[in-house]
Amino acid sequence: MTLKKQFVPSTLLFGIFLLLSSCSRKYVPDTTYSVEQIKQDFKLMRHALEESHPGIYRYTSPDSIRWVFEQTEKLLDHPMTELEFRRTVNPIFSYIRCGHTDIYPSKGYSKYIKKNKPKEFPLGLYYVENKLRILQNRTDDTSLVVGTEVVSIDGQPAADIIAKMRQLVPSDGYNQTFKTTVINGNFGGFYRYLYGNKETFEVTVQDSLGKKRGLKLSFNKPPKPTKKASIPVKTASNQPTKTPVATPKLMVKTNPKLRTLKLSEKDSTVAILDINTFSDDRYRRFYRRSFKALKTQNIKHLIIDLRANGGGKSDASINLMSYLLDSNYTVYDTAAAITLRPSYQHYYGHKFPRWFTRYFWSKKLPDGRRSSRSAQRVQKPTRRYGFKGKVYLLTNGGSFSAAAIFPSMIQQYNPRAVVIGRETGGGRHGCNAFISPYLTLPHTQAKVRIPVFKLVLNIPGADIGHGVQPNVPIEYRFEDVRKARDLDVERAYELINASKSEK
Repeated sequence: MTLKKQFVPSTLLFGIFLLLSSCSRKYVPDTTYSVEQIKQDFKLMRHALEESHPGIYRYTSPDSIRWVFEQTEKLLDHPMTELEFRRTVNPIFSYIRCGHTDIYPSKGYSKYIKKNKPKEFPLGLYYVENKLRILQNRTDDTSLVVGTEVVSIDGQPAADIIAKMRQLVPSDGYNQTFKTTVINGNFGGFYRYLYGNKETFEVTVQDSLGKKRGLKLSFNKPPKPTKKASIPVKTASNQPTKTPVATPKLMVKTNPKLRTLKLSEKDSTVAILDINTFSDDRYRRFYRRSFKALKTQNIKHLIIDLRANGGGKSDASINLMSYLLDSNYTVYDTAAAITLRPSYQHYYGHKFPRWFTRYFWSKKLPDGRRSSRSAQRVQKPTRRYGFKGKVYLLTNGGSFSAAAIFPSMIQQYNPRAVVIGRETGGGRHGCNAFISPYLTLPHTQAKVRIPVFKLVLNIPGADIGHGVQPNVPIEYRFEDVRKARDLDVERAYELINASKSEK
């Protein structure tokens, strides 16, 4: 019998064994792990980050990173559950200052939570203008009106709670808009993660006249699942629902979950391209048909909405650039990995083939790093349907990864483009990405996401650790959020009208 024939059935039997073993194990969230076990998980996590994270010292010095690891390890002095372990080590990732690096629940924990829905936080809270306010009241207390300020919860000032939550949200460099976006989108979930499912908690609120009062609240029962709307409406978690724009004609058949292209009802020379994600593979045909339609219908002004776009495939954003730039362009200055053969790669499981492929599609640099061969490729603008009109990019803290790379390049190399909104959640000069596999820790089974390549964009100037700064900054007040105003779109139309009056 050949080695190949011997290998196939043995592999099959091993797979069946793993399947049966996993089915027989029922996840128990209260399971505790010994000090030795959690320290082994911690040491593997630290070793993996120090050995292969390409940007671990990009914004934080080695001494500071070492100090954070050492201080955190001292806290691992008693048995912990998986949740307690993750909560303890979570702040480390804020010091690394990489939005693609974080710790996630184990598969068992995720399945358990999906089956056993957690209780719902009784208030929809929104942090803006340095105040935590009630945006939605899910209690029976009708005296709690929208806009009421929450001063403290269980005696902890709201500002302190927000500060603790910020430590749980990694972001690129020193960016804060991404953190605010994430927290505003799930304050209740972060509060539960920090403090657990308390039966009751004390809330101190303050009305518009400055009068304070205390309330005792409890988590609500999990909300019942509702039927999805036939056409989902995209909302950014750090801003109000976008102003609906009636469209006399849908220019290109689209999937609203992914992207839409619509004519503006207000102005026949304006179109709105709403890109919700860059993660879908079927983008080339959509872009080609969209920009063909823009040319056919003589569109002069294009609003591109990247708010709440968490990124996805860099190729999708690079291809979109080709319709908006007039000359050849190179997106990346460098894209380098410390190693493509890490000593712990078996903890990535099935991800090994991707490591193997990337190794042979890279070249060795003088300093020992591996550089992607395709990253510095010169890109060419599209010949037939390039857009020559004015471009208005809408961004906010939810514009991350590829959705930050895109406005960075367009702002720099398209003189007809203007960025409106708030600082992007992703870095202006790059990030750590391309491949971001998950390392499974052996005991708790928690997953650590570690990017492989450090990406430096072909953008002049020093990297100061911030996102793309808008040419036209827009800040929301709570009243704007409450009324669901879309100040970004409003400002875009003001600029369009102003440009017409100048002619």
